[in-house]
Amino acid sequence: MGNSSNQFLLLRAKSLGFEAADVILAYLLFNIVYALSSYPAGRLSDHIGRKTLLVAGYIFYSVVYLGFSFASTPDHVWTLFADYGLYTGLTEGVEKALVAELCPGESRASMLGIHATLVGIGLLPASVIGGFLWNMAGPETTFYFGGAMGLLAALGMYLVVPRLVPAACPR
Repeated sequence: MGNSSNQFLLLRAKSLGFEAADVILAYLLFNIVYALSSYPAGRLSDHIGRKTLLVAGYIFYSVVYLGFSFASTPDHVWTLFADYGLYTGLTEGVEKALVAELCPGESRASMLGIHATLVGIGLLPASVIGGFLWNMAGPETTFYFGGAMGLLAALGMYLVVPRLVPAACPR
């Protein structure tokens, strides 16, 4: 519920003085870091476990979102967009791998579809809450909320998801 639309990140950059072209470049930086970190994150999760990496990733998300709440200069925003790309690279594929591991083989594809559906559906209320907080209490509050939800997600992942042994994959 705290991972609202990435549009809030773009709006935050704009509110801190970014021109439209710089906002696009910051989002490009996010995507480059995301793309470059996804494969190494998957390899890392094979060694330390999906749950461990996701808990760390959600804590990192919380720190990044709190960083967006405290950001005061464009330099902060550049660093935070790169960090947000790293968070996404660390978690997005690993979440799907964890869902696949937790599901029996005959329902794996259905569960991956349900996971994607729930993530998409969750984006709407998270974004409505984010927009409400932005309008009522300022941009910082949207990111405080997201940061708090990131910590709750890490705690939930730690407490609820069973410990899995990393899958043995051919190398």
